[in-house]
Amino acid sequence: MVKRKRTGFGTYPLRYLALGLLMGGSAHGYQLDQTLGEVFGMIWKAGQTKLYVTLSSLEKEGLLRTEMERQENRPDRKVYHLTQDGRREFQEWVTKPVNSLRAARVELLAKLRFYHWLKLPDVEKLIQAQGEIYQMMINEWQEDQVREDDPFLRQVYDFRINQAQFIIKWLGGFQGEIYAEEPDR
Repeated sequence: MVKRKRTGFGTYPLRYLALGLLMGGSAHGYQLDQTLGEVFGMIWKAGQTKLYVTLSSLEKEGLLRTEMERQENRPDRKVYHLTQDGRREFQEWVTKPVNSLRAARVELLAKLRFYHWLKLPDVEKLIQAQGEIYQMMINEWQEDQVREDDPFLRQVYDFRINQAQFIIKWLGGFQGEIYAEEPDR
């Protein structure tokens, strides 16, 4: 029996999305929710309630701070500001490649979107590191596929290998064309 390696399951912590949205500047919750929908709607969806819960948690952790903004004829609203610790945590997250194929669908796309939207430098480093991780996965799966007795599981390996190869190819064509354009901020 072949041991299981990478399952492909990933979690998509909303905290990094919230921190990244605040890298674009301080904002109140409704603004953040609107930006999330406009900039990341096709990539990452999160309900407004979950976003507010996440913002509250980040404030308790010291990754952002708030101040109340007075509004005429309306209740005061919280404005969220990123702290240095919050900025540092986001920058650590956005530069690290993901470790599963499934994470490419949401987390990797979000990271690449942040590079474009925030005009972050060195996207090619993330792309190269991501390609190297997927190539290592391909190599492992090819070795395991040869040893696999079950014909169905050999096909599953083939499926994963092809997915990873596609993502590597896609990443190779992605960087120059997208990052030469001006982001839609």
